[in-house]
Amino acid sequence: MKGLDLKLFFIIVIISFGLGLYLFNDKYNSYSEIITFLSIMIGFKITSLSILFNSPLKRTLYNRRDYNYGTELHRLKDFYKHSIYFDFISVIALFLIASSWKYIFVLPIITGSVYCFYKTTNELLKIFVYPTNEKWNFHFQR
Repeated sequence: MKGLDLKLFFIIVIISFGLGLYLFNDKYNSYSEIITFLSIMIGFKITSLSILFNSPLKRTLYNRRDYNYGTELHRLKDFYKHSIYFDFISVIALFLIASSWKYIFVLPIITGSVYCFYKTTNELLKIFVYPTNEKWNFHFQR
């Protein structure tokens, strides 16, 4: 993510740290559910990425320009990369952080993951209406 998207992500995560201190305490012990949630999110993102990779829509996304990312395909790739890395690092952090401090990271991990999911899904739904028929794309670009 770049620009405003990245700034919003960091603002959400920082605010979540503050809220998490008040909403959760050291008696919270449902980390396995969060890890399961993040694993499902990673699986969804990898599956949707592989479907998009084998789609004729990839060419259309590459041909559509974006101011910050170069092309819309690069924009979507950055959203996927950031989202998958964040979820993966969150799972590793939940395994490695001492249990007495883990509760502080619960809300930032959930809100960060939901924001990444929102951005990625929003981009996927936005490109859903793009034409994928090669003849129509050629004719459309004239």
